[in-house]
Amino acid sequence: MSMAGYGTPSSQEIGGGNANSGAPRSVKRPRPVKSCIECRTRKLRCDRLLPCSQCQKSQRNCRYAADGVAADGEGGNSEGSDVEAATERAPKRINVQNGSTTSQSTLPSHNDPNKSRSLQVSASILDDYGARLERLEHVVLKSNSPSAGAFGKDFSSGHHHANPRRKIKLLASSCTIRGLAIKGTTRTRYFGQNSTRVLLNLFDEARAFMFHRTKTGDLKETFINIQRIHKSLQEEHRKALTPITVYVDSMTPIQKRMADILPKKSVCDQLIQVFLGGSETALYRTLHIPTFREQYDTYWEGHMPADSFLPQLLSILCIGYRFIGLGKGLYPDRDGIHLPTACALVRHWLDGLRGKQLIEFGTLQTEVLLLMAQRMINPKFQESWTRLGLVVRMAMSMGLHRDPSEFPQKVSPFWSELRRRIWYTLMELDLQMSMQCNMPACVRDGDYTTRPPQNLDDDDLDPDLHELPDGKSIDQPTDSQIQVYSASTLAYRFRAVDLINRIDSLTDFQEVLDCGNALERSFEDLRFILPRTPPENPADANRQWRIRTILDMTCRRTQLMLYRPFALSTPDAPHYILTAYLRSSVILLSYPDDLDTNAATYWHIWHMHYLILKQDILQAAFSVCYYIKHAAAKDSLPSPASSSLTKSSKAESIEEACILASESSALLSLPRLVNAVEKALEAMIKRIREIGTDLKDLVSLTVVLSICQGGTWAAKEERVKRGMRAIMEAGLQAGVQPGAKTMADPDSQTTFNLPIIPGPPNTMSMHSLHSPSGHSGSFLNPVPAQPFMMPHDIPHTIPGSEDLAMWDMEFWNPLLHGGPR
Repeated sequence: MSMAGYGTPSSQEIGGGNANSGAPRSVKRPRPVKSCIECRTRKLRCDRLLPCSQCQKSQRNCRYAADGVAADGEGGNSEGSDVEAATERAPKRINVQNGSTTSQSTLPSHNDPNKSRSLQVSASILDDYGARLERLEHVVLKSNSPSAGAFGKDFSSGHHHANPRRKIKLLASSCTIRGLAIKGTTRTRYFGQNSTRVLLNLFDEARAFMFHRTKTGDLKETFINIQRIHKSLQEEHRKALTPITVYVDSMTPIQKRMADILPKKSVCDQLIQVFLGGSETALYRTLHIPTFREQYDTYWEGHMPADSFLPQLLSILCIGYRFIGLGKGLYPDRDGIHLPTACALVRHWLDGLRGKQLIEFGTLQTEVLLLMAQRMINPKFQESWTRLGLVVRMAMSMGLHRDPSEFPQKVSPFWSELRRRIWYTLMELDLQMSMQCNMPACVRDGDYTTRPPQNLDDDDLDPDLHELPDGKSIDQPTDSQIQVYSASTLAYRFRAVDLINRIDSLTDFQEVLDCGNALERSFEDLRFILPRTPPENPADANRQWRIRTILDMTCRRTQLMLYRPFALSTPDAPHYILTAYLRSSVILLSYPDDLDTNAATYWHIWHMHYLILKQDILQAAFSVCYYIKHAAAKDSLPSPASSSLTKSSKAESIEEACILASESSALLSLPRLVNAVEKALEAMIKRIREIGTDLKDLVSLTVVLSICQGGTWAAKEERVKRGMRAIMEAGLQAGVQPGAKTMADPDSQTTFNLPIIPGPPNTMSMHSLHSPSGHSGSFLNPVPAQPFMMPHDIPHTIPGSEDLAMWDMEFWNPLLHGGPR
């Protein structure tokens, strides 16, 4: 019998003397394995180093097969597959003496080179097993040791390589990425990674100073005054957000009440122009502008175009009024519009609809516009997120999640395009609110088939169209350019939200890196869509800055949300994630630096910027402070230790990774980082009386920035005192600014201070935002300002009443009554 058929390399040698063996068969010798196991499994080009470049990039454990053992590229990809492939199939050999089959162990052992080779292989396999057991024992003992570090990882070994099948180990605990407030046994509220109270957990020293240290006399008095200002502003905001009861509780028909609170036509014209230029032609498309203008003209001619027109008009006016300037629309104004009252009436009209009225396209438009208007005055993201879920399901019940071309009933091209626009508006709102609340999105990528809208101007669409015109290229500005480009990145952004919501089940960084790289490519695309050369016309320059900021912010906000738990809470995150996160945070804080401060519309754009991005700016500021803390700690070390890290060195801890990230570019140096946060904090302090600005956030950020800069404890405490005095003075002076305006409530005859913030040199009026040919005169008549007075019944300590929010109780009580040093 021939042994050639068994395919063993030595079959020719063992069976060559047998006369009955027949014609020998040619046997292909196996190709020598020189690539590492991971590259061979994934069919990648390997540079044959240890570790190789491919495994370094992907944070995999680089391993090579033992000499004489085939790689496991064909047999599987488990951890021990390279060993199993060599041991599970012991080739049979035939004893030439009696023809019986035996295993390798029964072959002659005297001067047998094959047995020597087999023994070498077995020894190599045993060495590999021993090394693995030793590493496993070391990791288990390290993680169970009471003296183990917060990271639960040994950084002493220089040969550590991330295992792609190992679960990502988060920093210390989940308190750095999520939190839950519990009141009693039944009241709970969830806080995600973007919440200030969760971000504060990243700064142990600042948190200990705020909540566990006894304050000195003058500092404690400053905190008490700031707490009283906070309580007064809360009461003022509560009154400002209360609808006027004479309109809300009236028995007059709802259409009549909505018409009664409309301002004059000249004011409506200006507010509509602001809305169409600032919101409708941006990210959220809800209207067909020519059709709406026709309905608007028809209404002022004395005819009601549709039942849904007045609610839509009120919502549009609310959005436009908030875009005008600080504090606009939050106090009773006979010449303007009162936002809380308008929103309450629109909500009352929607709640009164029944049956087929609920699936009218105009009803859906009104729901979306009202949701956008309420976001302008309601800082509670969870309520908007909950309401949006109902609106999305309402749209799905109307079939907007399926493309109109799928149905045999012919939908006109005009209405098909409007359905696509409003569907992608809902998807964008769903994505943004989910990120703000750190909640899952209502719709995931793949749950809908609706095609993105085309890059067309509204004038290109007409209800009588039989076929849509071809869309323009994405680099041509149109009314829908921003929405069309954002829709092209929607899949990656939905993917990022999904990754964060299942972060506990992630086993490697590859999915995160792939999604982050896709978002990074979108920033490169902006260079081709919007050239960097600024237009000569100031109006065109402002428009280009606005488009660039919106498009960049749309993807950068998602990238920051994706990288944040890994950059700030995971010890072995790739260095690329930490650097990219720091760079994106600084870019987000630096958006206003490209504006011309001497332009006539600078303060208007400045206000819109902080109105829309205030929460993102706050999160970016806390994130930059995290890097400042580690960079400042490195500078305070002795010179030999501080110079041990170079740009080419590999970080062994998250502290070193943060230092390397801040040193990766001159634009990310420590002085620039501190300056970026200080500018953002100064701008937020200017908006101290604006609804949506929380004094607790300002106090937290001020303490964190003051302490993370390092130095002696006396220097840190002095910086805290200066920051607290700045907040207190801004709160006290905000109500006595020259030119501040007050409005009288016709019901209670109570005078309120309109919160004009001491930032812009002149109060913005609506006519100043348009050409001289527009309507002249301001519809806000200045009256003498009243000083900002804190109620006398607010004590110097925190009362234990149940009407205070949980966050207020947990924040101010330990802040004013800290424990011993």
